[in-house]
Amino acid sequence: MKFREFLDNQIKKGNTSWESRSEIIRASGSSQSGNTARILKEYENKFKFGSITEIKNKEIKKYFDNQPKDSFISVEGAAKQIQKELPKGVIIGETIIYNRLKDPTFNTNNLKPQTLDNQVSKTAPYDVKISKEFREKLKNLREAGVYLYIEVTQRGGNTLRLKTGGEFFKTSDNSYPPNDDSLKLIKRIIEDNRK
Repeated sequence: MKFREFLDNQIKKGNTSWESRSEIIRASGSSQSGNTARILKEYENKFKFGSITEIKNKEIKKYFDNQPKDSFISVEGAAKQIQKELPKGVIIGETIIYNRLKDPTFNTNNLKPQTLDNQVSKTAPYDVKISKEFREKLKNLREAGVYLYIEVTQRGGNTLRLKTGGEFFKTSDNSYPPNDDSLKLIKRIIEDNRK
């Protein structure tokens, strides 16, 4: 009974991170026995065993494995999300996440850290002035069932919005950067969506 009380007490205090099962048994003043092992098994999912680094690594790996392959992740956001899964008192910083992103044994999904540079490079195609000639090209692509227009994004950039539907086209709704390559792609999509 004393061992069970000790475990309940540790959970209340937030002491849920231990190097090993033996360490928690020794700390309680109990001896290693079948009874203590059985009781500890009941509580096993409430404690994390291993060194602090092992515990962090396990949660980082779990987080990385749940991300889409070749995607960008916010390191700050990842740290906050992983922190929620760690025991009380175990703090994770952004540095360890950057280091694990460089380690191919952890980063099997080829994730990259989100930086201001790659955020800007992603939005650059949308920060363009729309010429009269470009607007004419848009008008020429429109027909019954094809809705193509310039939409201003929340951050102030421009995007091409293509919606198809009705009796002549399959339903679709997508946006594209406002450039000539997108117009070529949109022509193809219009033809592919024709019923």
